[in-house]
Amino acid sequence: MIAVVAAIVWALSTFANMSNAWDPANFVVRVGAGALTVAAGIEWLVLSIRETRQAGLPRVGSAGETAAARSAGSSTAVENLLSVFGRRRTAAQDLDLVMGGGAVLVGAYLMERKVRRVWLRVGLDPASVESLEAALGGAPHRVFGTQIPTRGLFDRSAYTQIEGASRSGAWSIAVPTTDVDVLRYVLTRAEEIR
Repeated sequence: MIAVVAAIVWALSTFANMSNAWDPANFVVRVGAGALTVAAGIEWLVLSIRETRQAGLPRVGSAGETAAARSAGSSTAVENLLSVFGRRRTAAQDLDLVMGGGAVLVGAYLMERKVRRVWLRVGLDPASVESLEAALGGAPHRVFGTQIPTRGLFDRSAYTQIEGASRSGAWSIAVPTTDVDVLRYVLTRAEEIR
């Protein structure tokens, strides 16, 4: 947000001095706004790269556990930039990966009293089942329906809220719309894995 405001200030100060005549006050405003825009952009890039690296790490614990790839719907800004070079994941690739024994990381929101961000390891391996049970309760998981998320401070148009229940009771979770199919597939199979 700071970068956007600084960029607007820079653009306005540039247009205010269209003749490019020397104006010390305008020069200071333009340099300051430009430097702030660059600094905020670099900070955004560093935070995006850090989030990408942290989410891609395997969970500590189980021996033989493989790292999970980030799901198609949970990609970061850096991964979206790399999609220009044809490296963007698709929901079909995620489903194939899970059916082949792999797992994906899905950024989701538990729709409790206070909406809470969680990372789910979604797959057919025991570590993934543990991840789902920690967030949603023990299998069997039943899905009752889906809807547009009703609340939360995230881009609700890109998410689908899934309502369901488990042995522990009712749950509601908002996941990226492109990840709904892979999550439904794993939820229906989670009881078989245990």
